[in-house]
Amino acid sequence: MNEENIDLSGQVGVNLREIRKNKRMSLEELANVSNVSKLTLGKIERGETNPTVNILWKICRGLNIPLVSLLTFEEHTEVHRFGSEYQFAGHNNDWFVEPLFKTHGSEWYRGCIEPNSEYSECHLAGSEEIVLVLNGQLELKVGEKCHQLNQWDVIKFKGEELHTYINRSNEKVHLMLSLTYTTP
Repeated sequence: MNEENIDLSGQVGVNLREIRKNKRMSLEELANVSNVSKLTLGKIERGETNPTVNILWKICRGLNIPLVSLLTFEEHTEVHRFGSEYQFAGHNNDWFVEPLFKTHGSEWYRGCIEPNSEYSECHLAGSEEIVLVLNGQLELKVGEKCHQLNQWDVIKFKGEELHTYINRSNEKVHLMLSLTYTTP
């Protein structure tokens, strides 16, 4: 695969359509279980829109699949350049995540949380998340417990618990994230 010719939104659409059809779901059924409109789902499947990470998480929860399932390209060797345009933004553009790899039930991402912002999420039941702080300081609230993390600190927790990434500094905080599912 030529790095310059990657069409991520088009590939997401192709993967979504294939997964939905394999599960024998109509667009309307997927809209009902994901809380994403049928119109939006159709646009995603046709590659006419670049969905936010929030929309993709809703779709994946509705399909009960890992996020990387929608973002997978068939390739034996993959290179993901830092700062590529293949990022998905959080609702307020305060959180960015770049899907990287899927290996043996795990998904790998590069993430960034903007200065003085926070982002919350939770994943499928049975998931486990690992976060490595690449620079700065991050406060990570998992359930009701807060963890103060510094550069190179690593944390592992149940991804199904509501967790909030909090950046109280004036600089971007970059992260490496891994999600593992018991049912890939």
